[in-house]
Amino acid sequence: MYTREDKGEDTIVLTISVPRESFDKSYNAVLKDQTKDSNVKGFRKGKVPTDLLEPSMKSMLQFDTFEKLAPMYINTAIQKEKIELIAPPKYSELPKFDGKDDLEFKVETTIMPKFKLGNMKKVKVEKETVEIEQKDVDQAIKELKTNNETKAKSICDSWAKEIAKKLELKDIKSLEDLKKEIERILTTQKEQMLMQSYQENALKQAINLSDIKVPQAAIEFEAKEREKAFEQDMQQRGVKVEDFIKQSGIDMEQMREAWLKDAKEALESDVFLTLYADTKDIKVEKEDIDKKIEVIKKTQPDVDQSIFDNEQWLEYVQRVERKEKAFKKFILHTLGKEFLNKEEK
Repeated sequence: MYTREDKGEDTIVLTISVPRESFDKSYNAVLKDQTKDSNVKGFRKGKVPTDLLEPSMKSMLQFDTFEKLAPMYINTAIQKEKIELIAPPKYSELPKFDGKDDLEFKVETTIMPKFKLGNMKKVKVEKETVEIEQKDVDQAIKELKTNNETKAKSICDSWAKEIAKKLELKDIKSLEDLKKEIERILTTQKEQMLMQSYQENALKQAINLSDIKVPQAAIEFEAKEREKAFEQDMQQRGVKVEDFIKQSGIDMEQMREAWLKDAKEALESDVFLTLYADTKDIKVEKEDIDKKIEVIKKTQPDVDQSIFDNEQWLEYVQRVERKEKAFKKFILHTLGKEFLNKEEK
């Protein structure tokens, strides 16, 4: 029914043959279905001879028939060859419909190439000293005064206590106390931002060291999925895409470039973490999944309980958990415990 040809590390070409007898049988069924309600002068509705209508419709019906049959043959070949697709198959050669021979066509399938983990000892990140200047604290105080209505008209101790109550900050009895608390909050925020930056930097280095290059077909497919999700989101909100673009000042091409960049980075990270998990033999135990489910139940009490018995959902959770474990272990082993967030420790 098919032959396989591996072209490079990421492309497999399948040459598939559809028996002429099967195609003709399907074609006749499509022809009958398309002509059953035809209305031609001199004939009763639905009684027009198919040979009278067929010549003008033949090319279209042949392609319609092929589009109905081909996916079944393609999927069968993919399953038999155990091909793990990372993008939809693409026709590289269509069949010749006329004649009596079987219909032969070609499809290109894209798979993820095999990668080898690079030398993770080469991953280096320098930690910065976190300092908050007085002007940053003063700016935060000004913004609080501008954005909050208070009885106190000037920035003073009573104003500070009033603002602290609004923000649910404890043990603030003076303006000086408020400034110290704001400095602490700004320090924590900056530390978190820097920590994320360190981790992202380390991940990019690891991806480059492992020479991970995701096939362009996969990146383009993922970017299109992002575009579809965006359009669906706009539709659900009742917002026209054109109106959103006008208001945001960003054109569609810029958004598509951003989706491509985002898709590339996300896929590279996903591939690296999977590679790291495989290389380091990272496993997810049942208790890990149970803990994750308990967290979901607590944080999302209205969630449909049936998903917890859904095999596909459980497999998805397992993949996510495995990548999270791989990321934590990667940061721990390459940078050290001090580069983990509090919740990760």
